Amino acid sequence: MEMVMNLLIFQGLLGGYDVLWNHELKEKLPIKPSAALEQKIHGVRELFYAVVFIGLAWFSWNGVFAWALFGVIAIEIALTAWDFVVEDRTRTLSPSERVTHLILSMTGGAYVALLIPNLIAWSNFPSGIFLVDHGLRSLILTVFGIGVFAWGVRDFWSGLVLSRKVRPTSHATA
Repeated sequence: MEMVMNLLIFQGLLGGYDVLWNHELKEKLPIKPSAALEQKIHGVRELFYAVVFIGLAWFSWNGVFAWALFGVIAIEIALTAWDFVVEDRTRTLSPSERVTHLILSMTGGAYVALLIPNLIAWSNFPSGIFLVDHGLRSLILTVFGIGVFAWGVRDFWSGLVLSRKVRPTSHATA
């Protein structure tokens, strides 16, 4: 689990950079009406990441709960794929943002690949969620989890507000 935790910390750091630099400062997504759907997807993804960060920081997911955690991760992966498609339809990503997304995808895949044997082992135990402590890693991922939860709510809200600003064009004849 040590490497999984390290990869999640890296994921949190690089993801934070991506959001702050690319989404907020460069692209200003929270105020772009064309980014309404992207912001809603980001918000939901961030909420799922909050579950992963805090969930793996402090808990062992045994029995059926291992499959529930796997489901959370699988949904986040599907949302990521959808996000990539939406981004390509609504804006041109800078080379640095593309590279950042590539690295995030690679490390995301690595943490999932390393987590799967743990999930399989956990699924063979009686069902329950049990407290664990990974020391400093647990604390770091808790901070990331709280931050990404707050940002997820904010991004989703931004997407809802932006959706109201997008008006369908009228095809009525004069």
